[in-house]
Amino acid sequence: MEKNRRSVKYIIHPLILLTALSLSFGTLAWAAPKEDSTAATGSASPDLSSSADLKTLIAVAFQNNPKLKAAKKRWEAVIEKYPQVTAYEDPVLQYTRFIKKMEGRETQSFGVMQEIPFPGKLSLKGDIVEKEARMAQIDFEKETRDVIVELKDAYYELCYVDKAIEITRKNKDLAEHLARIGETDYSVDGTTLNDVFKAQSQLAQLSYDLVLLTELRETQAARINSILNRSTESPLGRPGELEFRPFDYSLARLYDLAKAHQQELAGSEVKIEMAGKELDLAKKEYLPNFQLGFDYMDMGNETTGAGGGMGGGGPKDAYTFNFGVSLPIWVGKNRARVDEAKLRQEAAVHDKKALENETFSAIKTAYFKLKNSDRLVRLYKDSLIPQAAQSMETAEAWYKDKKGSFSGLLETQSVWLNFNLAQQRVLADFHQGIARMEKLVGVSLDADSIKEPRINADERR
Repeated sequence: MEKNRRSVKYIIHPLILLTALSLSFGTLAWAAPKEDSTAATGSASPDLSSSADLKTLIAVAFQNNPKLKAAKKRWEAVIEKYPQVTAYEDPVLQYTRFIKKMEGRETQSFGVMQEIPFPGKLSLKGDIVEKEARMAQIDFEKETRDVIVELKDAYYELCYVDKAIEITRKNKDLAEHLARIGETDYSVDGTTLNDVFKAQSQLAQLSYDLVLLTELRETQAARINSILNRSTESPLGRPGELEFRPFDYSLARLYDLAKAHQQELAGSEVKIEMAGKELDLAKKEYLPNFQLGFDYMDMGNETTGAGGGMGGGGPKDAYTFNFGVSLPIWVGKNRARVDEAKLRQEAAVHDKKALENETFSAIKTAYFKLKNSDRLVRLYKDSLIPQAAQSMETAEAWYKDKKGSFSGLLETQSVWLNFNLAQQRVLADFHQGIARMEKLVGVSLDADSIKEPRINADERR
């Protein structure tokens, strides 16, 4: 039993490492914690003040996030239950002292008694703890998945905010340029006072938007820092650029991935298996336990002689071997224990089916939102943004040639700004939708992390 416990403890650290690799959604392979690395010991941390790419953030979160540390300790704690449940109960040491000494009888006795469960009971208890350890491992995997998804969601939001700040600053510079043009033209009767006011109000709105976006960035940076277990005021550099990649997974494929990988469904299956072991153990309660004992009885001889033993001519000290067996005669109690275990097993089966239905429904909803984001990204990228840029160039050329109005130029510039911001918003929503889908299926949806083929062009919906 001690050997089994040591074996389980020996493999827990490689299992935790593999968990990190499998749940990092294709972004942590290079940053896996190793016993001889500074990242594993926490003695060195990457500098996040200048740049903050997603791989580095996930690596830091895996090392420092307190939720993951707590889940790991709970997993290790369950493993320590194995030697407890598979060992015999402590033996009972007995001592008897007669208050009134009887002639020719013992005055005191010493005994030890050990209870031995019926063969198979302890091994079943060990099997149940193994299932509990598997559940704790799944909980650790689920916690890792949730932390990574939460980090991705915050990271993609930060990407949007930084891009929105960049776009707004460029448009503020453009608005300042247009405002100067409007003021100059107004002085020579080239535009109206209303156009000048419109340009100035647009410039003021952009200045306000910049302040708002800057504060929003601080909020998102604090959110990421909290996930990394850093001070909320710690500086966080600029994230990477978001790139669009088509979402080519079919709904049926996502269902299959969830069945194979989702942590909640895996946990529900382990609960069914554990309920089966508990049912087997309940049936074992119909079988008796045993007691083995040994007693030494001091006969209290105080004289010495040739009569024999410690007591001379008196009676010798005695030794006895004891054997007992429990009588599980209360059938009603044992039958109720078995019935309870059966009902719990049936409930676990129904719980898994309900969870599967809820998961598929959530995947269906998330799939619709994700495909809609996919279409919107394509719409802005391929149609709306190019058209808005062309309209702004045309409006500026017409205004210079006295063919268009200044207010028309301001309007096209405003549309171009709003379309650019909307494009970045839907692009961030698209990536956040993928992260939420990864949470539902329990595995990365990156092309390199799923070896099975995705849908081809003819199967796309």
